[in-house]
Amino acid sequence: MRKSLIYFSYLIIVSNFLFFVVGISANIGFVGAFMGGLMAIGTDPIIIMTGIIIGTALVVHQSRFSILYFILAAVVGAAAVHYFLGTTKVFVDVVRFDALLIIPALIVIVASFFTPKSKDSAKKAPAKKVPIKKFNKDSNKGIRSILLLLIISVSTFLLVTPSPRESLVGENVTQYVLKPFFTSSRILKCTYREPSTGMKILVSLCYTIDVDEFIVKWNILLAKFNDPNKLEKVQVDKWISNQTMLLPDPSLRIDPEASVPKLGAFYFKKKYSTDKNTVTKTINILHPILLIILIFYTWRLRFCIAGVTISLFKKIKAAI
Repeated sequence: MRKSLIYFSYLIIVSNFLFFVVGISANIGFVGAFMGGLMAIGTDPIIIMTGIIIGTALVVHQSRFSILYFILAAVVGAAAVHYFLGTTKVFVDVVRFDALLIIPALIVIVASFFTPKSKDSAKKAPAKKVPIKKFNKDSNKGIRSILLLLIISVSTFLLVTPSPRESLVGENVTQYVLKPFFTSSRILKCTYREPSTGMKILVSLCYTIDVDEFIVKWNILLAKFNDPNKLEKVQVDKWISNQTMLLPDPSLRIDPEASVPKLGAFYFKKKYSTDKNTVTKTINILHPILLIILIFYTWRLRFCIAGVTISLFKKIKAAI
């Protein structure tokens, strides 16, 4: 079995594990919802069968594009289930795609333990009888060391210097990626009250309310006034989006002179707030993990990186 496919499968499992560990340790609600969705969707018979088919195909039919086929198969499988089940939320599709990566990855990892010899080594075995020129791994040792130090230094500067949160990537990329997951909204009721001494303009004071509780209270008032109409949440949502000015009576009549606020009139508005402390904690945990993974794969691919760099310089030199 190809090592690249095995490494990619391990990467999927480890990445999911680290994602859940960071989310649970930082008490991130989105990660909990994602984990619950993954447990629910991952036990769906359709997803399990699709994942088994993808994993079996990867084990039986291997090629140098196995990783690409792996990703494309997961995308196509998630898209097919989306089409047949009529999914309306992107979050469900993302969880379904992750499940279709995890199940085949587990199959590949388990199958690798029962494959004593990879296909690549089996193909190269007869070549040992023919004398070939051995590649001297120490010939580019200096270049490999320089590239290794350069990549690690640049990665450290970008991810954790002077701190993960204040780093170049953390300040300009990661925080904007994480903010939507830690941003919540609340509804404010803003009421016009009497101005302070010496002021002629009405003052609007805002405070947080529970919309459902507000609807229940006003429906009780409407019932006391024998009003057959009932306030629905859809109507309140329209008032929130338009910031409609209302008069403080049980029928919630819209102010006919909305341009001139009246004493006691009120309106609703939505306010968004981001939990910056949780964002900072997540970045402080996530960036060191990314740096460790980057260093690991840089070390694993050091010969490839050095070969590509030398080949590129030779092409540039030949063009000059």
